[in-house]
Amino acid sequence: MLEQSLVEKISKSIDEVNRMCAFYVETKQEYAALIDKRKVLEIEKKEVEERQKKQDKFLEVVLRAEHKSTEIDEVSKKLEQIINQLEKLSGGLNNARTDILKKFEELPFPIDPHNSSVNGSVMKFKMIEGIAFKKETLQTLCELLELPYPLNFEGVTYYPDEVVVNAASVDEAMNQVVQSVHTLRFKISDLLNAYSNIDELCARVRSSNRYAPILEALFVSNQPLSVTEIAQQTGFNENITYQACYNMLRDRWSPNPIKRTPDGKFSLTTTGEITMKRYTEKYGFSLSTQRELGKDSGKTTPRVEE
Repeated sequence: MLEQSLVEKISKSIDEVNRMCAFYVETKQEYAALIDKRKVLEIEKKEVEERQKKQDKFLEVVLRAEHKSTEIDEVSKKLEQIINQLEKLSGGLNNARTDILKKFEELPFPIDPHNSSVNGSVMKFKMIEGIAFKKETLQTLCELLELPYPLNFEGVTYYPDEVVVNAASVDEAMNQVVQSVHTLRFKISDLLNAYSNIDELCARVRSSNRYAPILEALFVSNQPLSVTEIAQQTGFNENITYQACYNMLRDRWSPNPIKRTPDGKFSLTTTGEITMKRYTEKYGFSLSTQRELGKDSGKTTPRVEE
């Protein structure tokens, strides 16, 4: 039997991480709703601008008058309020992700070694009685680790009230659970290192008119791309594209946002994925704008920022 003081300590930790993840999910939903509102207002603003131009022209030419207040001012004010709210929520989401990962890094997993069952080669360990993860808690962890739900790590599948292991014996199953939890914490530690300077990385990406479109292309594609494919998606010539990718592989970018695959293509690292998630929350996508800026013939080679 487990000591009561240990059970109470674990229960408190699990309750806390469940609350943190519930808050994170609610904030994400609020953020998504505001994104939808922003899109509606952006469309409305364009429509109002077109209508206002016609009205202003009529006032100027026919009535010889100047407009004093416009509908576009009201829409712009609403849009600015939404953008400010999004920026605040974006920061909150990033802080929540960091806090959740820190909690999981030190979290005692409530797996009861004395409550197991065997069905052939399938071993199940129940969670400590009265203690369990919420489903949304494990779903949140999967999201942060970029893994599908249910979480399967090092041969151990995690459910809210039990873990399942394929093993030949109880001892082997327990060893797999130990290895799984150890490796899981190690991966979480790596992610925390990436989150620790994520806003600085985002600022660096934004300061360049080359890095952002390339990283966005890799982020959206969700698969490795060749220099030619990246060039086609960004509008840059292949020489500029290669130089920018090469720069992001150098030591001065640490940790590196991209990596090179064995077949010579480029893809985002875990740091790159995290950075671009945060980047798009803070700034949105700039790829379409950068495509327009990059529609030169490639005859001249602008400096690639380092």
